[in-house]
Amino acid sequence: MPEEVKSVMADNGQPTFEGLSQYCPPKSYELDGRTLLLCMDSGYDYTVEFSRETVTWGKVGEETRTDSYVCLKGEEQTYFINAEITGVTPRLGLTLILDDENALVTVIEGRQGMNPKHPYLVEIHAHFGAVQLEGKPLNSKRHGYTTDLIGRAVQWTYSPDFSIVHAYTSERYYNVTVPENDHPTEVDLESAKALMESFKGYGDPTEPALYIRIKEGIYVFAFAEQNLELRTGPKTRGNSLAFLMNFKRLTDVGRSFGTNGQQQPENYCFGAYGKEIPFPERFKTLKSVYYM
Repeated sequence: MPEEVKSVMADNGQPTFEGLSQYCPPKSYELDGRTLLLCMDSGYDYTVEFSRETVTWGKVGEETRTDSYVCLKGEEQTYFINAEITGVTPRLGLTLILDDENALVTVIEGRQGMNPKHPYLVEIHAHFGAVQLEGKPLNSKRHGYTTDLIGRAVQWTYSPDFSIVHAYTSERYYNVTVPENDHPTEVDLESAKALMESFKGYGDPTEPALYIRIKEGIYVFAFAEQNLELRTGPKTRGNSLAFLMNFKRLTDVGRSFGTNGQQQPENYCFGAYGKEIPFPERFKTLKSVYYM
């Protein structure tokens, strides 16, 4: 878990951008009433107490705070918990992956406002730890970075109007492109047209990414739209996404955290179903301008 952010951000009264949140899977309330003790590898322990709509958390022995949260399930014993730490700057979003089966936890931290030249840029970091269970030793294993997905590609469908291809290109990067359907529908064509317009002059975007193995067939994939923000267009937006992907069912749940092109803050959850496709040939020999 990150250190607390000290300064306060003024409320600008802007509405929150909801994006694809209308296609979010049903929320899970199974954590209601549970209290967890998270022992993070940073050296700090945190208590996390869930009610139906809010989570109260803080370092052990220190003052706690309460925020709203959304909980989705990646599989029966794996939870995706998303929240934003309100009233602080830089802006801070936290996503917890709770692995009940192994009493392990991964936290994806998104911070916006760390770069003075690019105030909308979002930085992402992963933190690992375990859940202390009463009367049991702390699990010494951890979720960890993986190369399992490298060289694979999935077409993810988020809504009737939108699907996209994620190509897992290298240990530190991924590429995004539009589907290449043999018989595209009118919706497919409109979706591809809109997406390619946003990529205009940029090609198939290459972005820094995190690949984390939670357990067999269950992965966290997260990326920041860093190169898109740093190297294209006016600096008026920035975003990051985190996904809990179930490759046994080819489904995912996730969240989008950042600011859209109209300077509206966003932090919403969504779900998708996938179809694994052949890895695009052009990415097999890709020589990115962003890494050697």
